[in-house]
Amino acid sequence: MNEITPPSGGSVFVPAKSVDPEQLMKFAAAVWPERPPERVLATWWRRAAPDCAIAAVNQTTGRMVGVCAGIPCEWVIGGRILPATAICDWYVVPDQEGKLLGRRMIRRYDVPDRVVYGFSMSQPAVVYMNRLGWEGPSAASLLAMPLPRLMRFLPLARGAGLDLEDHTIAGGGTLGPLAAAFDQIETQRMRDPLARMRRGADHWAWRLTVCGERQYHVCLARRAGAPVGYVVVRRMTPGASRILGRRAGAIITDLAAVDNDPAVLRALVRRAVAVAARLQVVVVLVATSVAAHRRALVASGFLSPGLPVVGRFLCRAAPVFMWSPRGPGAGLAAEDFTFTFADSDVDLAL
Repeated sequence: MNEITPPSGGSVFVPAKSVDPEQLMKFAAAVWPERPPERVLATWWRRAAPDCAIAAVNQTTGRMVGVCAGIPCEWVIGGRILPATAICDWYVVPDQEGKLLGRRMIRRYDVPDRVVYGFSMSQPAVVYMNRLGWEGPSAASLLAMPLPRLMRFLPLARGAGLDLEDHTIAGGGTLGPLAAAFDQIETQRMRDPLARMRRGADHWAWRLTVCGERQYHVCLARRAGAPVGYVVVRRMTPGASRILGRRAGAIITDLAAVDNDPAVLRALVRRAVAVAARLQVVVVLVATSVAAHRRALVASGFLSPGLPVVGRFLCRAAPVFMWSPRGPGAGLAAEDFTFTFADSDVDLAL
């Protein structure tokens, strides 16, 4: 392993991908007892650059006692493009808690010029981040559509003048014609007042290098030949969700439209339902913090947190987000953020 600057307390920080597989599985068994320990060997950061995840390793025993991963990305805030990190897979083994390892690992990423945040955070992580002065927690909306095949014939938005194109991209592959479309959409979305991750061709190309064998179904919307939005659907990895177990499910990884155009969003959501129906899944899940997204999803038959019975479940399961108030995050409020599953490692884990 290549040692990075050693902290005090008997441990050193090293690239997590350099840790011996046997030690990785022992660590996984300690912090994720509900998962098969070998799943850690398929984690996205094992295929990413070394600085995407660090591990705390005991200097004497060589035992791995902590990990902190950060998805590298860029965010657009007020028309400025800023470096950012999405913190994920942040854990310390139980017998090493209280030794400030978690804080030291977080500080590797929480630097003044960077947007640093977490999405789909556990309750222990929320408590810890509150102690570090992070803002939040706030919840995104989780919506669900059971049995999408029953809704696959929903009409598309009328009078929108849209052409929809279906594409499939997969881990290890290329974006093809989607690369130019993603960049054009990002250019048009620079005027969006909400803070959001910048997902142009570079980011999607990076995602294909770390996503493993996942396959994404992308529907691109064009108006008068110009790309104006897209939606991404992916079948979930069987057994990755405690809620679904081995049942077949899908997630809407991402949903984007220039100016959050309602007609574009509705057309894309309904095409996503048709794609999920072809995948023969029992449920489609989507998370969003954007009101325009929620309206398009509910109008297309998705169950929302506002419903009397199922809504309580959706509220409890909704992903929680927090952010560092330092640097570019200073002055931002929960309603200033745009979040979907693509803003964290949720897409890369489920």
